[in-house]
Amino acid sequence: MGNVIAIIGTLVIIVGVISVIAVKKGWLSDRDNDGIADVIEDKVDDVVDAVEDKVDNVKEAVKKVTRKKPGRKRKPRK
Repeated sequence: MGNVIAIIGTLVIIVGVISVIAVKKGWLSDRDNDGIADVIEDKVDDVVDAVEDKVDNVKEAVKKVTRKKPGRKRKPRK
């Protein structure tokens, strides 16, 4: 398991370095000059939006399942 994490981490670092080099060489555009390619920023924004939508959907589903049903009386506490 540790090897898999190390391999994934290495790949992320390599892709990051390549993207920074591509931005510096002008192969990828960078509107705000922060060193991160616009393609990557846009894709991350899309993924974040999709995850937020899914989280909201799950929260709504949980509320529907756990809400108090009409007509049911509360059990008295002892």
